[in-house]
Amino acid sequence: MTTIYNNLQKDTSLGRKRRFSEDEEMADAQPAGSVARLFVEKHQHRLRINDIKRHKSEAKKRSTTAAMLATLDKTKLVNIIHSVLNAHPEVRDDIMTYIPAPTIPSAMTVINDMEERLADSFPYNRHGPGRDDYTFSRVREPLMELIDTVTQYANHFTSAAVFPTTCFSFLDLAASVAHRLPTWDNQDKNLARQELYTNLNAFWIKAVKTTSLKLREGETFSSQTISTWAKNLALHNHITDGAFTEAVHEFTNKLLNAPTTIDRPCDVSVCYHPALETDITRFNPSSPVVGYADVRR
Repeated sequence: MTTIYNNLQKDTSLGRKRRFSEDEEMADAQPAGSVARLFVEKHQHRLRINDIKRHKSEAKKRSTTAAMLATLDKTKLVNIIHSVLNAHPEVRDDIMTYIPAPTIPSAMTVINDMEERLADSFPYNRHGPGRDDYTFSRVREPLMELIDTVTQYANHFTSAAVFPTTCFSFLDLAASVAHRLPTWDNQDKNLARQELYTNLNAFWIKAVKTTSLKLREGETFSSQTISTWAKNLALHNHITDGAFTEAVHEFTNKLLNAPTTIDRPCDVSVCYHPALETDITRFNPSSPVVGYADVRR
């Protein structure tokens, strides 16, 4: 009987719960390094949870902004940025650092789109695009925007930061755009086109002076390059009956006659006048030209 009683006492002691003091004693018995490691793991877990929450919040904000901007077309985005710059000029420099400088292809894409808009603005006429005052009133806005855009780009591409080859290439294209502009029955309506030619003449002179300065600084250009510039300028001067005469004289004095201009003598005269048809065929027939007849006037 005594043996059975002792066995029951052992079973009872095994089934009872441990006292809180016993848990403390067991915790105290654990190595200090295990406790520290457990604390670090819990802290790192909390940090990971906080990072996940923050990233989710930022991703949500970015996706919301991107989704709203995605609903806007290019024109609306340009208008918004322009409005922000006008309302907050102090952020202009910061915003402009994110906007890449225009290239000739990007600039011509904009100009070609504006030419399309101009062509689409002409009211239907079974005899072809009209040249009267009513037609001018219908196309005046896109026409003026096109002229202003060409002028703004010409100002950019003739800055000292732009290499002369790029500069003269754009001026050649800009003059060709001016040739494609419509002429009107009322001469007063042609003043904007004439003003564009005047501005382009000034930009050619500016480009010549900038290139001449680079020559004095040691820059050189091949005779073929100089010949191309001279032929393009002479051609535009011929088409416009002398609108680029001042630029021609400046080019002749500072580039063609400069002893350090090119690596070998240039065999082209700036008075070179090729056939007018040569310039007409240079235009892309698929482009939205208002009328080739304008070039021959």
